[in-house]
Amino acid sequence: MQHRISLKNPSYDDYAQFYAMRFTSEVVYWADDEPHQMSLDEYALGRLTAQGSGEIIERIIVVDGVPVGTITARDFVDRVCQCTLGIVIADPRYWGHGYGYAALRLFMVLLAEEGVGRVILETYANNKRAQRCFHKIGFQKKRVFFAPNSGRFVVQMCMSLAPKRPIGEVITRDDPRWRAPRR
Repeated sequence: MQHRISLKNPSYDDYAQFYAMRFTSEVVYWADDEPHQMSLDEYALGRLTAQGSGEIIERIIVVDGVPVGTITARDFVDRVCQCTLGIVIADPRYWGHGYGYAALRLFMVLLAEEGVGRVILETYANNKRAQRCFHKIGFQKKRVFFAPNSGRFVVQMCMSLAPKRPIGEVITRDDPRWRAPRR
């Protein structure tokens, strides 16, 4: 069965749904090397504000109309140079089905259109499934290091993107001049 994977702009309601899964009392959120509990408003409004200010680019991963996670670019170095990537499939029922892979492919196109030239991500060294997914997309292992705040080893991976900027006028499907490409 084919599933439809897409990305959408986040809303407060999307963050409320993920908050319930990610910030329960047994889940600790790390910030500034110290664990703390975060309220729904801190989480949702913080993410929406960061997007509005251009600090991050974040999309909701949607599988067959159901929001299942987030994908985020942050820590921009000169918007067109490089950024750090984060991906979370918040609902464990959607793990291991290739949805993260499909969402990453869509997101890489979006980042290339934004002019980002290099993407860096980090994952725990024992997360072999994620590393295989990232490698399949084109990420290369750069280094492995110990992260004191989590007490775990982390693998850092990188990928270069070719910029995809239009060189002329862009005509969308809504434009009466639009024609389907010839085969």
